[in-house]
Amino acid sequence: MSKISFTLPAFAKINWFLHILGKREDNFHELCTLFQTISLCDYLTFSASAELHLTCNDLNIPTDEQNLIIRSAKVLQERFGIKKGAEIRLEKNIPSPGGLGGGSADCAVALLGLLKLWGLKINLSQLVEIGKHLGSDVPFF
Repeated sequence: MSKISFTLPAFAKINWFLHILGKREDNFHELCTLFQTISLCDYLTFSASAELHLTCNDLNIPTDEQNLIIRSAKVLQERFGIKKGAEIRLEKNIPSPGGLGGGSADCAVALLGLLKLWGLKINLSQLVEIGKHLGSDVPFF
């Protein structure tokens, strides 16, 4: 029997303009900006596994808990009591770091892919809430 897997794109973004309005109490900056996704993308492939494991074609990308993909999986596991793992393969095409939102896009797509893989049903506001705790750009993606 073959292992079922699926692949999702994680699109990069550009900022048409960016104005930094000031620093907030949480040490993030208040911004006025306009984002747009572009065709450049990473690809995340998901398959079922007993353990959580991330691999990447770019050896400069961490595949441990430094990576937002792993952190997003851990948040879902903890919040929803998930005991399953996942095999996630990241095909990195968005330069890192490059200001194109690659890490945030990968994180958002990891959340979506893991919801599908693990059969979780949550609403958009719950998903946005989880995403904003992982990174300020994650809800955009």
